[in-house]
Amino acid sequence: MSWGDVFILWSGGKDSYLSYKKAVSRGLRPTVALSYVELRSRRLIGCHLRESLIKEQVSLLGLRFVPVYGSKRRGNFREKLIEVLREIRPQAGVFGDIYQKEHRLFLEGVCSELGIRAVFPLWYVDEDVLIEEALRLSTPLIVCRRVRKLPPSCLGKELGKELLEYLRSKGLSISGEDGEYQTFVAQCEEFSMKLRYGRRFRKSYYECIDLEVEER
Repeated sequence: MSWGDVFILWSGGKDSYLSYKKAVSRGLRPTVALSYVELRSRRLIGCHLRESLIKEQVSLLGLRFVPVYGSKRRGNFREKLIEVLREIRPQAGVFGDIYQKEHRLFLEGVCSELGIRAVFPLWYVDEDVLIEEALRLSTPLIVCRRVRKLPPSCLGKELGKELLEYLRSKGLSISGEDGEYQTFVAQCEEFSMKLRYGRRFRKSYYECIDLEVEER
């Protein structure tokens, strides 16, 4: 079944990539990657990775990168998202949410307003299953942001057994669905990126690490 242009909401991490793979397996192939980008810093909202890094990543996946520029302080990302979607006029959107109902309702509301089909390939799939599949499809998964209650040593390292066991022992989401951590897909079936690790910096309740592509 052809749905015309399909976009995917992209963060650069495991859930974005896994939802992309699941959508493709169902015959729904995204052609555009949308990312929320803070206008002043030119970094993604949430993971705080550079826009240029994400643009390089999605180009290797064969997707067209479309930033949604806005200001978290002004809270205008809904308005900006609608503006971009009106411009590209997709028929469907793919999202990597697992169980955050409030965010799903927000996305469904935007899509419904514009007559876009909203697809959630990971919705309520068991987290252990998702983690196992993500690690099988994309290794390494680099932890690029952590909440301060997670060990500082996990930042900039591969997502693996040690961190997952720590999350379980604390009763936290092993997939990071509640914001515990975020990842960056550096290698998968479609591409491989060599990264340079930069400075660590704090954003609100999080600690992040700057990642850049090594010059070829």
